Amino acid sequence: MDYPYNRIEGQTNTEDHRVFVDVHVFSEFLPVDEAALTQVIQQWLLDNVPEVVSTTAQRREQTFPITDLPPLPG
Repeated sequence: MDYPYNRIEGQTNTEDHRVFVDVHVFSEFLPVDEAALTQVIQQWLLDNVPEVVSTTAQRREQTFPITDLPPLPG
């Protein structure tokens, strides 16, 4: 999965089961409203998956750890 992305979590009527949808949008020349797209997907889950009773969404960013490289040989 490329980063950043939006994660949608759907809570089901069974406590132990959840639905996760990760949305990554790449558009080089056209603007895409990622928040609006995420809301549409949330509503689609609620309307079309009977087990999903609620949804939440969050923006996730990737942070990469910094590792020192060994020094160049003498």
